[in-house]
Amino acid sequence: MKILLAAGGTGGHIWPSISFANWVLEKQPDAEVRFVCGNRPIEKSMFSHAGIEPVVLPMEGSPLWGSFRKRAERWKGLLRSIYISRKILKEWKPDVCIAFGGYLSLPVILASKMARTPVLLHEQNARAGRVTRIAVRLGIPILSGWERCLPLSSNEFSHVGVPVRRMICLPPEEAWKRLGFKIPVPPKPIILVLGGSLGSDPLAGLFKSACSMKPFAGWSILLLGTGTQIVQETPNLWILPREWDIGLLYSLSDVAVARGGSSTLAELIVFGLPSVIIPWREAADDHQMENAMVFSEMGHGSIWEIDNGVLQNLGFMIDYEQKRARLGHNSSCPKKNSDVCEKLWEHVLQNAEGRGHK
Repeated sequence: MKILLAAGGTGGHIWPSISFANWVLEKQPDAEVRFVCGNRPIEKSMFSHAGIEPVVLPMEGSPLWGSFRKRAERWKGLLRSIYISRKILKEWKPDVCIAFGGYLSLPVILASKMARTPVLLHEQNARAGRVTRIAVRLGIPILSGWERCLPLSSNEFSHVGVPVRRMICLPPEEAWKRLGFKIPVPPKPIILVLGGSLGSDPLAGLFKSACSMKPFAGWSILLLGTGTQIVQETPNLWILPREWDIGLLYSLSDVAVARGGSSTLAELIVFGLPSVIIPWREAADDHQMENAMVFSEMGHGSIWEIDNGVLQNLGFMIDYEQKRARLGHNSSCPKKNSDVCEKLWEHVLQNAEGRGHK
């Protein structure tokens, strides 16, 4: 079976697609998988790290956002991307296409409908994006990462979960060694601050301000950045370079403070790392808050809001999640996530064989 996967924009779309592709190539050795992505440098970096050479479409963002000039450029890129996608479908003839959400999915699903190639869309977020809502109107089957996918009704999507990249749980000293840092492991407890694959300056500023206050002053704070080397900003705050082997960072940490990206939340659940979530409220349709609410309702962590929250309350939540983990409410090693890929594969088979929606 030939499968074309479309994923781009951020790690929230890309890592699930790579995770599913790896599962397919391991479990279905006769399958062939190819990727298309957008042309942002960060997209190319992620795929390069995974040893994948995707076809790069001339898209770097949604044509519905930005200045008039930027929107015009993006509409031009969308049309060119539809042309390139149709050419891939004509020449390679995949049995099925899977779009992993976001603006990059649009040219692929439109080209697939024109070519009458079966296509599915995986929506990672608990609130469906604009392209997903378009796909529903086109009759494309929607597979969701969470048990709700607002504003869609339950009969408009099938819940499968979010494919998570393979992670290993190591002793902190071993994880630190593999990261290649030349300084000793910071003292426990360690708080890992994740701002998403694009970075998050507000989180950086928040913890730079709070690190000398109680109770933050008693913790080692590792802030994942976008630089190329580790920098010790204060006696207890380190800014780390970008790292794609996220399991190494999870292995080091006692608590994670993260944005509400769906893939990050799914990874935190699988790894069993205590968490406090600070959703980015400017995300499209406020989907990060919806993700965080589902995550919290499932009992996996607390939510703190950066705009109207009190730093002492954030400190209390971090401390609470540490104590909850010590009482056994969180697992210390990754759980299996293969059932998500198995469910997704079954939908692929159904649609490739004509048993799914048209």
